[in-house]
Amino acid sequence: MNSGSTSSAGPMDADRTPAPAGADVAGARHDSSQLLSVSAAARLLGVSSSSLRAWAAEGRVPHLRTPGGHRRFELDELVQWLAERGGAPPAPQQRLQELVPTRMDRMESAAEELSGLRKQVIEAFEEELAAGRTAGMRSPSARQGRVGNAIEGLSEALERGDLAECYREAEWEGFRHGAQGQPGDAPVTEALALRRAVDRVLAEPFADRGAERRAIERALDRMAVRVAAGYADGVRCRLRVDAE
Repeated sequence: MNSGSTSSAGPMDADRTPAPAGADVAGARHDSSQLLSVSAAARLLGVSSSSLRAWAAEGRVPHLRTPGGHRRFELDELVQWLAERGGAPPAPQQRLQELVPTRMDRMESAAEELSGLRKQVIEAFEEELAAGRTAGMRSPSARQGRVGNAIEGLSEALERGDLAECYREAEWEGFRHGAQGQPGDAPVTEALALRRAVDRVLAEPFADRGAERRAIERALDRMAVRVAAGYADGVRCRLRVDAE
């Protein structure tokens, strides 16, 4: 199994390592152990998807890659890894009813293509920030890592046909800034810049696939809204704490 060892690649490439040509890494072991997506494995461990991606990138948790570059976690090995650290899989949390629909038709091909365009999206994202003179709001590594995680999370959501995890991650991103007393401009501006960057990058490869492109754009629009809503909730939480 790939141990997820850290490489010398920069923020644009560190989260995606192509599998060897013609090798179905995930499929080769599918019969012997259930493979979990990042979001499913994160729920099992009781952590956020972004935290689990960071652990995997640092080589702290065992994982493997699909030919399309997505991380997958073997259930048996993940449970063993958790048990060795004195833990046990938490009881699954009941999903709260979403006001905004999160289910959609699965888009496996679009998911793989979007994941493969991560580097181009990050470059376009930086250009969008520079055009708005907001490139210095957070460090390049921090914002590029966030964009890389957002693209991988969205790709996985398109693959499984459920955007709920993407929306929760976006809301949590805004909440952290609000609760920590940080300006709300950074996460909201970056969410909007990501939306424009994806629109630019997908313009040519998705020129004849209007329905898929619109579905991705709607998801990114709602993610930006969730960032803003999460920030507002974080500010309210911080004000309540300060008042006590």
